[in-house]
Amino acid sequence: MDVPISESLKLQDIEVKTPSDPDWAFYSSTYNARVPAVPVVVVLPETIEQVSQAVCCAAACGLKVQARSGGHSYASHSNGGVDGSVVIDLRKLQDISLDADGVVRVGGGVRLGNLAKTIFEQGGRALAHGIYPAVGVGGHFTHGGFGTSSRAWGLSMDQIVAVDVVMADGRVVKASESENEDIFFAIRGAADSFGIVVNFYLRTQPAPNTVIKWFIDVPDAMARVENAMEAFMYLQNIVNDASVVDRNLGFVAFLSHNRFSLEGTYIGNRRMFASTFLPVLMNVVTKVPAQVGLREVDWLTLLRLLAGDTDLEVGPDYAEHHVFFAKSAAVLQPGLSWDDLEGYFRYLLREGPSAPIHYFIGVQLYGGADSQITTNAADDAYAHRGAMWMFQQYGYVDDGEEFPDAGIRFLEGLNAALGPGHGASSNYADPSLEEGEAQKLYYGEKLGRLMKLKSVLDPNDVFSHLQSVRKE
Repeated sequence: MDVPISESLKLQDIEVKTPSDPDWAFYSSTYNARVPAVPVVVVLPETIEQVSQAVCCAAACGLKVQARSGGHSYASHSNGGVDGSVVIDLRKLQDISLDADGVVRVGGGVRLGNLAKTIFEQGGRALAHGIYPAVGVGGHFTHGGFGTSSRAWGLSMDQIVAVDVVMADGRVVKASESENEDIFFAIRGAADSFGIVVNFYLRTQPAPNTVIKWFIDVPDAMARVENAMEAFMYLQNIVNDASVVDRNLGFVAFLSHNRFSLEGTYIGNRRMFASTFLPVLMNVVTKVPAQVGLREVDWLTLLRLLAGDTDLEVGPDYAEHHVFFAKSAAVLQPGLSWDDLEGYFRYLLREGPSAPIHYFIGVQLYGGADSQITTNAADDAYAHRGAMWMFQQYGYVDDGEEFPDAGIRFLEGLNAALGPGHGASSNYADPSLEEGEAQKLYYGEKLGRLMKLKSVLDPNDVFSHLQSVRKE
């Protein structure tokens, strides 16, 4: 028998999925299969009005609500995080409309690849965002959103000029710097605790004519702890040097016990990159010559290459599931100390070779000279403007395998080896964190204001999961 909310929504001609439907598994399963969370119902609204009706019905039934844009929450928050939530799946909200002023209106269910391809085709425009085409705009843009062009253009969040939001009482409001400013503050950093963004209004950039995709692999950097320390400290020093680096350079360092490589982009041409940045970056080499690759490409080709040389367009039947666990750490500027690096790389080289899982470490460059992430003074709920690096320690197992507790301990130890005092990214939500600890790590000094706003904007905690903001 259907639950009461599904009957109510069906009477309003709103499509729902319940456990009695043959395709329930498709709509109810989580991206991270290690963290299952089964909704009581999945709602598939076609209009903003139907989103509003679904929120009102859920609230009237005393049920918690979470929106699902792409559904890639590491902690399964887009399924509610625990059993029994109402999931409002936004996959039918697919509008992408680029205006002459370069602002694009984007429906809450659009995926990054479709967005990037469409705005380029409509007007030769571009945005800073992550590399995975299937990720939805919702969580990505409202929790930060990093891409290798973010040092030039800011985080994905920084490109939001306005939003249309369905609030806990069903109202649909527009929020911007000049209208409903408190809502605009909360949405940029903590949207899942305050409302459902049904439309984003994003400031785009002219797509560069040429971009460099480059990599440098340093084979001997992980041969000894001292090598790794020297290589990382060299990188940290040069990216803080304004005479060497500008905003057009972005990269992620990929580490493991047997890997030290840089993968990045440069907004410009091959001649400029090869004559200025490449020689400096090459000096990270210790003894063994580095392997280097670089290609000058157009914007869409770059995005396809970053996505693993795959098509940017993602169809409506996309379904992907993995078994994984991740920890993150926001390391403040100017970066890690010599002692921090020694502790980290000693742990990595000691424990990494016998890790009971597959793993990698992605170290995103947020800060450094001329970064448009760290110089942004926006009034938003994002807590990591001062970050130099965002570490992601990511472990996974093959399909069908169970993630071992020893794998979690290895990743927790790796994150702890960076030393105390680092925040964490809600883009990489960590289900192992207790509620209070997660809120402090995600929101930092912004938490107090968010709790006050929660008391006003969602006093009944309609938009809720295990780590969401609570009212004061």
